[in-house]
Amino acid sequence: MLQRKNVTMPRLMLAPLALLLSSCACELPSLPQLPAPPAIPALPAEARQPETPSMCLPTCSAGLTRERGIWLSMPIAPGSPALPVSEATMR
Repeated sequence: MLQRKNVTMPRLMLAPLALLLSSCACELPSLPQLPAPPAIPALPAEARQPETPSMCLPTCSAGLTRERGIWLSMPIAPGSPALPVSEATMR
């Protein structure tokens, strides 16, 4: 009886291994293809930015761009400190 038990155990251990190997062998279904993103149409003529007038110099535009960069890099000036709620309600 003891010898029969020793023979049965390895066979039982092989069963899960066989199941795992057979499940890995099957081909997985392919994933559905994603639709192509929609094409962005060109802007109509009335929505486009007008050409730069001839009186505008390129240096003016470059100067404005430089100034705007300076303004954006400047920290916001601190305002006056806010009053506590209790003082604001007593006035």
